[in-house]
Amino acid sequence: MPRYHAHTLGCKLNQADTAVAEGLLRAHGWEPVANPAEADLVILNTCTVTSRADAEARRLARKFRRENPAARIVALGCYAERDAEALARLGVFDAIVGHRDRESRLAEALLGHPPRVPWDALPAFADRTRAWLKVQEGCDLACTYCAVRLVRGPSRSVPIPQVLRRLEELAARGVREVGLTGINTGDWGRDLDPPLELADLLEAIVSRDLPLRVRLNSLEPRTVTPRVLELMAAAPDRLAPHLQVPLQSGSDRVLARMGRNYRTALYREVIERAAATVPDVCLGADVITGFPGETDGDHEETLRFLEGLPLAYLHVFSFSPRPGTRAAGFTERVRPDVIRERTTRLRALAAAMRRRFRERMIGRTLEVLSLHAHAEDGSTRALTGNYIEVLVPGVPPGRLLPVRLLSLLPDGERMRGAPAAA
Repeated sequence: MPRYHAHTLGCKLNQADTAVAEGLLRAHGWEPVANPAEADLVILNTCTVTSRADAEARRLARKFRRENPAARIVALGCYAERDAEALARLGVFDAIVGHRDRESRLAEALLGHPPRVPWDALPAFADRTRAWLKVQEGCDLACTYCAVRLVRGPSRSVPIPQVLRRLEELAARGVREVGLTGINTGDWGRDLDPPLELADLLEAIVSRDLPLRVRLNSLEPRTVTPRVLELMAAAPDRLAPHLQVPLQSGSDRVLARMGRNYRTALYREVIERAAATVPDVCLGADVITGFPGETDGDHEETLRFLEGLPLAYLHVFSFSPRPGTRAAGFTERVRPDVIRERTTRLRALAAAMRRRFRERMIGRTLEVLSLHAHAEDGSTRALTGNYIEVLVPGVPPGRLLPVRLLSLLPDGERMRGAPAAA
């Protein structure tokens, strides 16, 4: 049986794309292996959101080739789309497949022959209890710093019947949580005829009464509508009470330079409405430090703004100029040491947010999805709907069950819990 190894860089959407490639291979008799040095085929699904992501893709590619000279190595993803020539110059890859030619070239690049099954028919997932399902692709926004919208194309939506069919298939395979993912998931439905909203898709999913819960990935502020929040509040066992809403900056001046389509007043309104509508909701934000022209005053404004919001976590990124974007030509660059200092302060705030949110949950009984055994003490890793990892003793994987949260572990991230009494 031929063997493959798949390595994914970047976002949940990339994970979903890798799952499609894995499903194609498994349908044709390929077996996954954990060690790339033992594989006949190595897939590297690349990210290009920052220059660091590009560098990591190049490093891994050289490593895979050095450790396995005989393997066939294939590059997929956003870096493969944005700059295939740069990847080709490495002299490492046997094939490079970008997003635009994926449907026509994916099977041939991976299998070496036309597929016997549809190329996206059988997605595979490493964790059998959780899966990511792509419901939207591309983006119509015009953020000045973002290259992903350039490589993924305009916004396109997967129609409701196709989403429901795939969810039913996943539920039948024992998957108990599905993350709906996309580049701009909140834009789902705008391109359909007639146009729909994300809430229409969520309503259809909830009405299906499937034995799984759905988790949304990142939603732009303007797409977190009252309808979405009301659905989430009404069905926390079906729609996980968890939203990541990108902020990027707490300075209106910087938001304007970024080309974002909102300002801080709207962002605050969205976050506070979510906290007031959805019980125990976990709210997260993305923030970029060191955007060209960001002053000390802008940074302080961002810190103060974040401190006043009911957020549970932050994802902090340092600005990285991306070729082809408007921001790559902005000249007022922030010094690297200043960016590092600002990033450190924001990450310290993020750690305090995570701890504060989890401490609030002590004593609560929440539904968790049990995942797999935890190596340290044999307890089972589990995930609450509001995105807290809990260690629970004596619970088999793949179950949705109520658990009482007992204490916070010293790392400030994970919690201990116990099955709630019936």
